[in-house]
Amino acid sequence: MCLNGTGETVRARTGGAAPDESRRPASSGSAWPSRPGRVVDLSHVLSPSMATFDEEKPARETVEPPLPEGEIGFHLNRWSFLEHTGTHLDAPGHVVGGGRLVPDIAPEELVAPAVVVDVRERASRDPDTVLTVEDVLDHERLHGPVPEGAAVLMLSGWDTRWAHGDSAVRGVAEDGSWHFPGLSAEACAFLLERRGVAGFGVDTLSTDPGVSTEFRAHEVIGRGDRWGLECLTGLERLPARGATLVVGVMPGEDASGAPSRVLALA
Repeated sequence: MCLNGTGETVRARTGGAAPDESRRPASSGSAWPSRPGRVVDLSHVLSPSMATFDEEKPARETVEPPLPEGEIGFHLNRWSFLEHTGTHLDAPGHVVGGGRLVPDIAPEELVAPAVVVDVRERASRDPDTVLTVEDVLDHERLHGPVPEGAAVLMLSGWDTRWAHGDSAVRGVAEDGSWHFPGLSAEACAFLLERRGVAGFGVDTLSTDPGVSTEFRAHEVIGRGDRWGLECLTGLERLPARGATLVVGVMPGEDASGAPSRVLALA
């Protein structure tokens, strides 16, 4: 969408027609380049009030305030946040010394077939549930084998708690312990060694369950030189198999992880 007057401004500066007029390509009956049927955003919006694993929240400082409607200028904010905030990627070096960091991950590793394993029914009864090898095998019986280079994503439905704040997302019990679903180390090892997956994703705060104190899933994923996505949302909008995941991670120098815009082409 162009602001009012954009066409006139372009014509005045170029001596010709605006791009949305004479330079618009003629219709050929099909879009080019080809596009998927749907583009699904699997990312939470970064916000100072968002749920987080740590107590530190993203901070936003207005440098230049929002512009009055229709006026031209520059609206700027300054942000500060931990690397592992919101929808984000964990690089192997987040948990394993000497592991690759975000800029070391090749772009082609960040585009992968998506396999969504649904554990919502069990998670609704047991917040400490984990994705198991048997869950993966059951999924394969219904939908076919997990392809090599895939991203395996756990759908627990936990993202529905996001709007309710830290306690709900962390699953805080009366004794202060945390309870939310995650991945089992055994399932991670199976998917790495037997299926050759590219990465993992969860719709909770951590690839490990909330009760974990040893973070074994993190360790297996990191030692396997793979990435993990945390705090995804909207996985129920994807098919169990057939979508393509695209991870737009911020490539900070020496970053062990970074907030990400994660899209699925379905």
